[in-house]
Amino acid sequence: MCIPHGATGTVSNSFVKESRPKKSIKKVSQEKFEKGDPDFMDERTKPYEPKKKESFLDSLLK
Repeated sequence: MCIPHGATGTVSNSFVKESRPKKSIKKVSQEKFEKGDPDFMDERTKPYEPKKKESFLDSLLK
């Protein structure tokens, strides 16, 4: 005989989920959005170089 999933009822395992404050992100001013942040410091160690696309045969022959 089959027992439906909801037939067992709810069992309390004494776990209480804590309510956390919702995170919010401050909206950036229109001037900073258009002109950029004057206090921004670029921390990259080397400039961005896109990867070269190789054909399938080139990658096979290596």
